Amino acid sequence: MGPEATATLYLNIVGRCQRELDAKYNSDFPPIIVNSAPVPDGRMWKGFNEAEVKRFLRTNIRILERSGVDFVAIPCNSVHYFLPIMRKAVNIPVLSIVEETAKEIKKTGLSKVLLLATEFTIYRGIYEQPLAEREITLIKPSRTQQRLLEKIIIRTESGQRSNTDRGTVVGIINDLRKTAGIQGVVAGCTEIPLLIQQIDTPVQLFDTIDVLAASSYALIRGKQTFDPYR
Repeated sequence: MGPEATATLYLNIVGRCQRELDAKYNSDFPPIIVNSAPVPDGRMWKGFNEAEVKRFLRTNIRILERSGVDFVAIPCNSVHYFLPIMRKAVNIPVLSIVEETAKEIKKTGLSKVLLLATEFTIYRGIYEQPLAEREITLIKPSRTQQRLLEKIIIRTESGQRSNTDRGTVVGIINDLRKTAGIQGVVAGCTEIPLLIQQIDTPVQLFDTIDVLAASSYALIRGKQTFDPYR
C-alpha cells in the first residue's frame, strides 16, 4: 500500500543490513514476508466501502500472523486510520508509521511541521493527536495546494514523475515556510518521498518510509522494544 512504497521499505531495511551489519550473503539478511495487498480504497480513499476495507485489512493482517511473523510494518499513512481495527484482529505487534514519525520529529526538537499527505490523512486527523501529544504544531496545505498534491500523488503512484511535479511540491513547502513558519515537512504519504528528497528542500524532511524502516530494523536487531501504543 502502495506497491512501490512497499518495495522501497523492503529495500531500505535490506540497505541498513548491508551498511550496519556488512551483510553480503543470503544468510546475513532477516527473513521478511511481503504481502502487497491491493486495499479497495476507491480513488485515493474516496468513495470506498468502509466495511469492505475493514474486512480486507483484517483478512490480510491475519495472513501475515499465520505466516509466523514477529511484527507487521505497513508503509501507508492513510490506512493507519484503521490501525486499531488491525491491532485488535491479531496477537502480534503492528507498528504505526504515524507514531514512529511523531517520535522522530520530537527527537529533533522541531515544534512546527507541514504535513504533505492525501486528503484522507489530512482531514481524518491521523497525525493531529500524535503530534499534539508531543507539543508539535501541525500545518496543512491550503485547499488549492491540497488538490494539486492529490493529482501529484496519483501520478507518482502510477510511476509518472516529473521535475514539474517536484517543483510544485517544493513550491508548496517554500510558500508555507514563509507564510506559516514551518520548520520541517512530513512526507505523510509514502509516495511523496518517491518524488522529493532532503536535497530538494531547505527544511528538514521526515521521510515516513525511512522512519518506518529504521524502526523495523531496530526491532529486528533487538535494539528497540515494542511499544504497542494501546
